[in-house]
Amino acid sequence: MSETEAVKPVRKKKKGRVKKAVKRIVKILLLVILAIAALFLLKAYIGKQAESNADSESLSQGVVLRGAMEETVYGTGTTSAVNQPNLLAEADGTLTELRVAIGDEVKAGDILAVITNDELDDTITDLEFSLWELDDTITGTAVGSKVTSIVAPAAGRLMAVYAEAGDDALAVFRREGALAIISTDGRMKVEFDSEQTSMNASLGETVLVQGVGIDTTGTITDLTRQGTHATVTILSDEFEMGHEVSVVTQSGEVLGKGTLEVNKPMAVSSYGGTIKSVRVTVGQEVKRKDTLFTLEDSPLTLTLENLRLQREAAAKELADAKAQRESLIILAPCDGQIATLNVSEGDEITSGTLLGSILQGEDMSLTIAVDELDVVSVEPGQKVTITVDALSGVEMEGEVYKIAPVGTNSGGVTTYDVELSFDANGTGVRSGMNATGEIQVASKEDTLYVPVEAIMTINNQTYVMVADESGQAVAASQTMPAARGANASGTRPERGTEGVPTQGDAPAEGQSGGRGTRGTPQTTETDGAAESATPTGAQTGEAESSFLSEAYRRLMAWLYEGVETGTQMTGSLVRVETGMQNDDYAEILSGVSEGDVILYTASSSSSSTNSWGGNNRGGNMGGGAPGMMGFGF
Repeated sequence: MSETEAVKPVRKKKKGRVKKAVKRIVKILLLVILAIAALFLLKAYIGKQAESNADSESLSQGVVLRGAMEETVYGTGTTSAVNQPNLLAEADGTLTELRVAIGDEVKAGDILAVITNDELDDTITDLEFSLWELDDTITGTAVGSKVTSIVAPAAGRLMAVYAEAGDDALAVFRREGALAIISTDGRMKVEFDSEQTSMNASLGETVLVQGVGIDTTGTITDLTRQGTHATVTILSDEFEMGHEVSVVTQSGEVLGKGTLEVNKPMAVSSYGGTIKSVRVTVGQEVKRKDTLFTLEDSPLTLTLENLRLQREAAAKELADAKAQRESLIILAPCDGQIATLNVSEGDEITSGTLLGSILQGEDMSLTIAVDELDVVSVEPGQKVTITVDALSGVEMEGEVYKIAPVGTNSGGVTTYDVELSFDANGTGVRSGMNATGEIQVASKEDTLYVPVEAIMTINNQTYVMVADESGQAVAASQTMPAARGANASGTRPERGTEGVPTQGDAPAEGQSGGRGTRGTPQTTETDGAAESATPTGAQTGEAESSFLSEAYRRLMAWLYEGVETGTQMTGSLVRVETGMQNDDYAEILSGVSEGDVILYTASSSSSSTNSWGGNNRGGNMGGGAPGMMGFGF
């Protein structure tokens, strides 16, 4: 074999090794480029996540406080005046003059409007003329003065005498219904209703009639209304009318009570004249046509009496017509401000037409709709705070005035109207403004409470996150949910349970062992002393490890550049019992103590999702466990 033939294979081998080296370098460069691109993408992702977390929520720390607290129910509505009397027309006519406008201040008695009614004026003129004619007729019918007598219309005993000397006979007759009463059959009676469902008596039974100065017997002569109403007749009229008596059976059972009356009375009447003398007394026996009274003037005839009655009716009609004419002038019934006007000059008005209204005083009311679950806590007289949308910073005190007994159902939700009253004097509140009423339904002077955002609802149980007693702070990436270590009763787990790093625990791979920021482990310092000028194998390993640690630290610092990685405190879920709550705080009845540090997520976009929400409770009482992001749930 020649020397030339031996050299060719060696050259081919060298060319193959060069190609392989080039390919390897290209691959390494591609991997480096991909790694750099991945690092930049990771840095961008970390920045976006940090911005998202910063925008969505921030971790807050609070303390269990003790003090006064109140629970409220609130709703919205429009204000209205409590005293706003209406102006009603009391006569028909045409509104010819309107002297006020909406907003005018008026005093009681001021003329507000004038209504004209020509027909009413004509009616008054006709009535006055008719009255004059009646007066002339009565005057022409009168007779001269002479003495006459009033005699007994029937024989009997005088049971009552109402007229006295000097009385006007007609006036007594109209007042008492008679000048005197005569008993014509010598008997009296008493009617009564049984005190029992049905009296134990029968027709014809003899009973006792007893009263003050009265002790006699009678007979049941009538039983009606299924035996519950009876009439007892007494065979004597010697007793005085009007006495209250009791009806008793022979065995002593009281059947009922009533008043003694004349059995068959006869009234003595007269149409006029003046009583000159009275010739009889009560209890006296008289015969038919015996003189009972003498009259100084002759009695008016029936015709004259009819004329007098006509005059009285005409006079009343005239007085009513004049009063109606006076009502054509509309006067202000009170001091106040013209609130509404429903008419204009020239309008035809009928009696009862609403002309307008006057706002009297500044007492206002506000009606709000309260949910059926909350209305059971509302009572008349409870304190109320009123705020008006149009008047920022103005708060008025009031009280619950009344609660509607019947609710209104809409979309499956039943609400009840609750009327609130308050004094708006000097506040600028006007009727019809949108307002909110907040009713204080409960309050305590000394109780524990926490922010409502701190309450978590898990499986229908309420919890708060209580900070560890040591107050240890760890990196956010190291914080694990203490709830995973909580027992069934909700008590705080022991330190060092799974997911809750404790002081002195060994850090996980890639984490720092101290209070370093997230993703940036603290470096371990070396003494820097070399035992010999030439490093040993151990020293070389330490140097390489230090180099790698420094490189990793620099990489993490670059990735998290500009990202805030503040620390958070570890804590444990503790089950609590809650009481009243409002927009800001929830009462704690048991589970934590005053001064305990609590952790929660204060989210600007959080919303109430638990069963305690509604139009009255307010607050972020989210059943979605506030703090889930901050604690790594």
